[in-house]
Amino acid sequence: MGAAEGVSTPRIAILTVTTNAAAHLPAYLDALERVTYPAWELWAVDNGSRDGSAAMVRERMPGARVLENGENLGFTGACNRALREILARPDIGYVLFLNDDTEVTPGFLEPLAALADARTLVAPKTYLAGQPGILDDAAGAFDWWRGTWRRRVLGRREGPADCYPHAIETANLSCLLVPAGAFREVGLLDDAFFVYYDDTDFCRRARAAGYRIFFEPRSVVYHRKGATLGGQASAFGCYYLARNRPYLIRKHRGLLPFAAFFAYYAATRAARMGLWLGQGRADLARATAAGMRDFVLGRMGPRR
Repeated sequence: MGAAEGVSTPRIAILTVTTNAAAHLPAYLDALERVTYPAWELWAVDNGSRDGSAAMVRERMPGARVLENGENLGFTGACNRALREILARPDIGYVLFLNDDTEVTPGFLEPLAALADARTLVAPKTYLAGQPGILDDAAGAFDWWRGTWRRRVLGRREGPADCYPHAIETANLSCLLVPAGAFREVGLLDDAFFVYYDDTDFCRRARAAGYRIFFEPRSVVYHRKGATLGGQASAFGCYYLARNRPYLIRKHRGLLPFAAFFAYYAATRAARMGLWLGQGRADLARATAAGMRDFVLGRMGPRR
């Protein structure tokens, strides 16, 4: 996978999680085959797919490390399984989280590796696939009072501030380059999340430990938002988002800030559920209510 390494070229493990991804995996793998960076390897963790996703990766990329789970361990469980093996490899300098519903550009890795160092994580510029110039909400700042992106960029056309490297507060794991040593110091992903908000949690922990996160717009990735899990418009997404958002705030904020957040959160979720019911989407309302209930009951990890 790639040409011979240069002496100063860090080796990068590209980590992806597949779950019944056969519909969009070909485009993902096609893009990886065009990557020009000379020192990378693919680690694919399959969460019990029944559509041949793991076999597709093996056939298309014989050099990939493919790990198969007999059940869906979630994004966190799948990533942590791979990370434990990756960290046993002293030759791997960085881990690149990369969603299987992304398509990378051939030269996307070089700018990320050039800006990264042992204390620096780097996120690319991510566009919504099929929408030239329209940004995904993959990097920026987080509002810890409301538990949402601050100045959310999803669906916004890029502007001057999106065209130069700069420090950011958080990034999602659709694509983020992380020095391997960060996992030894900060820890792995928090399995309580299963999926969603685990990236915000990890970035918060990394910054608290003294790591920096940078945005590098010379690296370009396209993201098919929601192609893997269905996103916020699915009952699956609504459940985990509703449950994990208060868990994230409680984990990182004091009692009084959390109490203020939860009052706001409960009111806005009630309004959202009423809106969904009016639109005939009782499934989304039920999933949101179940997520909030399970947070209160401490039922984290996979939905029971």
